[in-house]
Amino acid sequence: MASERTDLTVFAKDYPEARLVVEVKSMVSTPPEQDAAVRQVARSMWGANCHYGLVMTPTKTYVLRDDFRTAGPEAIQVTEVILTARLLSRVAGPGTEPTAVAVSELELLAREWLQRLTTSYEAALPDDPDVMRAFFPDLVGAVADGRVVAEVAA
Repeated sequence: MASERTDLTVFAKDYPEARLVVEVKSMVSTPPEQDAAVRQVARSMWGANCHYGLVMTPTKTYVLRDDFRTAGPEAIQVTEVILTARLLSRVAGPGTEPTAVAVSELELLAREWLQRLTTSYEAALPDDPDVMRAFFPDLVGAVADGRVVAEVAA
């Protein structure tokens, strides 16, 4: 199988174990489970033995998790959909709406947000029950003290 690239990956602190795979796209088709980017992230997660993934667009962020019900990428499901502006509200500057930025700028915001998330979830996650339900405690614990790497072959 040819290696697939992901925009951002969070690895464990001291060894090359993928903890979170992130892809930044301009949009995701409906239903998201049939979208090419969502399927790519699921394949990348499965290939890297990674249990968490995100597909981030300017409007929505799709949270993917391995439900362990089956083997292979089919076990990876979209479990939450969060407004990207809400998710990135602690890193986006005043007046910066992710909906109004290019994908390349969104990728930079996502990287900065991931850097914060690996060091302090309080500095990265907004006080929002939907965001906390999607990220805490499992995903936050998985990326704690991790290393954020851009464009990784999975």
